[in-house]
Amino acid sequence: MIRFLQNPTKTRKVVLALILGFVIVSMVAYLGQAFTSNGPTAQGVYATVAGEPVTTMQVSQSARRIAQQRLQGQAVPEQYMPIFQKQAAEQLIMQASLVSEANRMGLKVSDQELRDELQQGNFARELFPNGNFIGEAGYTNFIANAFQMDVPTFERIMKQDILVNKLRSIVEGGVGVPDAEVQREFQKQNVKVKFDYAVLGVEDLAKQVQVNDTELRAYYDKNKARYQNSIPEQRKARYIVVDASKVPVQITEDDYKRAYAQRQDTFKEEEQADVRHILVKTKEEADKIKKELEAGGNFDVLAKKYSQDPGSKDNGGLYKGVTKGKMVPAFDKATFTQPVGKLSDPVQTDFGFHIIRVDARREARVKPLNEVKPELEKAIRAEKSATQVDSLANAIVTEARTSGLDKAAAKNGLNVITTDFFDETKTLPGIGSDPQFMQAMFLSHPKSPAEKIQIPQGFAIAEVIDSKPPATPTFEQAKSKVETEFRNERAGGMLAKKIEELADKARSMKDLNKAAKEVGATVKTSELVSPSGQVAELGAMSGPAAVAFDMSPGQISGALAIGQKGAVIALKEKQEPSSADYAKQQEQLRQQLTQRKRGEVMQLFAENLRQRMQKDGSIKVNAQEEKRLFGSLAGS
Repeated sequence: MIRFLQNPTKTRKVVLALILGFVIVSMVAYLGQAFTSNGPTAQGVYATVAGEPVTTMQVSQSARRIAQQRLQGQAVPEQYMPIFQKQAAEQLIMQASLVSEANRMGLKVSDQELRDELQQGNFARELFPNGNFIGEAGYTNFIANAFQMDVPTFERIMKQDILVNKLRSIVEGGVGVPDAEVQREFQKQNVKVKFDYAVLGVEDLAKQVQVNDTELRAYYDKNKARYQNSIPEQRKARYIVVDASKVPVQITEDDYKRAYAQRQDTFKEEEQADVRHILVKTKEEADKIKKELEAGGNFDVLAKKYSQDPGSKDNGGLYKGVTKGKMVPAFDKATFTQPVGKLSDPVQTDFGFHIIRVDARREARVKPLNEVKPELEKAIRAEKSATQVDSLANAIVTEARTSGLDKAAAKNGLNVITTDFFDETKTLPGIGSDPQFMQAMFLSHPKSPAEKIQIPQGFAIAEVIDSKPPATPTFEQAKSKVETEFRNERAGGMLAKKIEELADKARSMKDLNKAAKEVGATVKTSELVSPSGQVAELGAMSGPAAVAFDMSPGQISGALAIGQKGAVIALKEKQEPSSADYAKQQEQLRQQLTQRKRGEVMQLFAENLRQRMQKDGSIKVNAQEEKRLFGSLAGS
């Protein structure tokens, strides 16, 4: 295990969830226990990369993590797992290939480099809070809890991460972006246009389509398979609604005491202070400001005038409710040791020099019961209501199964609701639109015993009393739908021709408004819009409407196909970005382009490396394990 130097160091504020995602998903080449194998045909080995195994277990574990991140912790449907397993396998092989190439090039990672990364990198905040190492036991526990692995495995992965970053630095080292490319990208991102546009949609043209019953009946007969069983299965039901909001809940003093005792840890408040400070760059400035304050200067006014802390200067330098241990060490020490109301001498931190005054300080405490009663009442009411409603629903369903719904309802002062036939899309009285209730009703057989179903309001005690299977509608039943589809189909065929006609007329007349009037289209005018903007009916300006940015004022576009619509654009105004804006954005834009180009270069390098290693046999995939993991995706 790495032995750490326990000297203070500046930490970075990095969200742990992002760290987990970066390390576990992108840099997971060898998760899990060490695995030995004689070759890629061994059971449990998905592939070997330069002789090192990538196990089936590693692929599955990594796939689960990827899926949980993509689905934000929701359960992963098993039918989707082969997709995530395929992605995980590709990442693992790519990572192992990069590690192998770095080793081939003679790149190394020392223990000292690992120490530096842990002390100063993404994990500094967790491992070195306030600059102090959490200790070997804390380190071991953190790795076990955060990554479910032991320290040697974690440190090996971290070294591989550093190794790949060294390789990345070499590959991306020569990447730069010339001024001309930055200028072009700036122009592309910041030019704005204003234009007239005429739009025709399938819906507009559908109204113009003439129909008669003979055509509709022929269309129905031709497409009869489309309407097969289009009338969905239907059910008829009876149910009692047990509404939680109508079940009275009594809360006693003992309930409050019990809930308070159970949650007491959540009501702890750490020692806090209201503190003001003025931050400047030098000690000389701080000394001068302190003298002004001692001479009667107003702290609020001087903070707004001098302080370089954007987070507090406009508030007179005030940080209210600062918790002990949350600020940088020197600032924190002054805040919680110096007398209230006294000015500090200049206090130095990594940010500069501070003049500090504590306005108030509050000792650590546990909020008393009376103070948290409103908060507890909500929790107690929710818990007792859930218990009482569940108990009542259980009693009703038992009564209903022995004596029937009507007697069960009467005994508890409730009503039975009887529905007409409904399909799964209907809204039901007393319940509304609830997928869980509908699923239960359409899985239950008619005349089955009543069952308890959870609904948003509480519970429903329900039984299915009749059903109708799916059915094919007659022409008369389907006529409205047939007419809509017939019109839309004809209109879709007309759309391209109409838009071409509109574009040709507008160009020959040199007037979009006149041409639009002749074909029945309405002309609208956009605001000044950039390539990242949107225009109603045309959608994102990165789509077909992007042609406007290549046009000159007065020019009329050709026909544009935009989903179920077509459009023609006449450019009115083009606003070029200013050189002053370019000067402001130039370096930021250069960094963005450089980062993008570096990513592209690294991706190309990695893909070429993968192809070379596959060709020379350095990467070998176990076909049996591939088929077992990916199913029909194997080999794709």
